[in-house]
Amino acid sequence: MTSKEYYWKNRKKLLADQKTARRKRRTIVLDFYGGKCYCCSEILYEFLGIDHINGGGTKHRKLVGANLDRWIIRNNFPPGFRVLCHNCNLSLGMYGYCPHIGIPQGGDDSPKVV
Repeated sequence: MTSKEYYWKNRKKLLADQKTARRKRRTIVLDFYGGKCYCCSEILYEFLGIDHINGGGTKHRKLVGANLDRWIIRNNFPPGFRVLCHNCNLSLGMYGYCPHIGIPQGGDDSPKVV
């Protein structure tokens, strides 16, 4: 049986196994970096993600591929990452601050790191 035939014969199980492995890797990485949002303390894993503390996430993903969790595990959980909920991460990326920390006053438009 060719690998293609094997795949199509066992597709449902293979996809389920991949999904389980992906969720396990994600949980391992989120737990290692604190398991809750650094900014607002959100703990629901469905709302959490990994943030590049000093920015550059898009550039980094282009170098390492889409599976950041796998890259982090293979590289022994390097520094420079933290857990943020998707709301805090989006706000930091779009506006340079998170409302949980406070809105910057004055004309300073530079991004702030929490």
